[in-house]
Amino acid sequence: MSPRKKEVLSAVTATADSSPEYYSSSTLPEKSLRERIHPLAKFFLVVTSSLALSALCFSFTSGATLDQLRKVSRHLEAWWEVGGLTMWRAVEIGLAWILGFDRKDVTSFMFLTHLPTYALLLAFYNIRPTTVMVSYAIILFSTSVPFVLLRKPTSIHDLSHTPSNGVNNRTILQDGPTKLFTTVAAISIFTVALYLSFATWLPTQLALHFANIPDISAANAGPACLPALFLALIPAGASARDFIFDSSTGALSKDIKLSEEPSEGEYLVHAIYRKTWGSLSAKTRVLVARTAILATTLFGNTLVQLAGTIAGVSLQGAVAWASIWASAVLVIGAMFCWVEAVKGV
Repeated sequence: MSPRKKEVLSAVTATADSSPEYYSSSTLPEKSLRERIHPLAKFFLVVTSSLALSALCFSFTSGATLDQLRKVSRHLEAWWEVGGLTMWRAVEIGLAWILGFDRKDVTSFMFLTHLPTYALLLAFYNIRPTTVMVSYAIILFSTSVPFVLLRKPTSIHDLSHTPSNGVNNRTILQDGPTKLFTTVAAISIFTVALYLSFATWLPTQLALHFANIPDISAANAGPACLPALFLALIPAGASARDFIFDSSTGALSKDIKLSEEPSEGEYLVHAIYRKTWGSLSAKTRVLVARTAILATTLFGNTLVQLAGTIAGVSLQGAVAWASIWASAVLVIGAMFCWVEAVKGV
């Protein structure tokens, strides 16, 4: 090849390599399908697909679920009653999406927010365990599948593909004894909260405000129920640890630290924010926010499910049962905050 031809070939190659079109078409990775979907479209897809999948699964398993649940269900005749329950379910799913939960977050979140309802049915309404498990599994499955398809896992839940600076406290998140301690502590708090309620005021509330409840002997079992109660709450403790402790411990601090001194012309609202929420670390903000969201949603969902779907349950009775679980979540959040206050966490 002549020198002239070599120069021309080199010039063409250099131009191709340095042009933006060459990089965009040859070297830059193409966006995946879920990355090309508009965020608003994703939101509606998640909500509608979850509701549709739930309805489809319940229709296929009606023989295993409806016959048992129909015995204790409140008859909903008005359109607004059915519409209200559907709207609440949509709010739950939409809230989880807006708050940035991934598939593991939303599974733990839904497991905990629906736990009080299914625990009540299993313990006091003589509903078969298989019925409770199938219904519970449908709720979790129908909610998590859209999140699996439309959202990537967070760095905390994908440590193997996360760079060293992509998550905080990686060694703590992977430490077995820490996971065991925090899980057992959460289980113990749930267990003690329920046992103290059983031993004191709850049996009276069940008798007065749960008109059609068939059996409250589980509330009068005494200390003998503690081992079984602890074992039954292992999934709840693990879910609380993952949803609150892991997510807050691994949170990265990306916020600019606010000045502790007031600035000239500062608004009162900004001053209050700076001295309260703005003074907290990133992990403490995540912990407080997730604890509050979980306790509030758990309380609201239990209220809606019990008073709205179970026959004979008064609003006061639903509040009493929901308050036990929501209070336990708040105590668990405070316990995790105490753990994270240890130097090095």
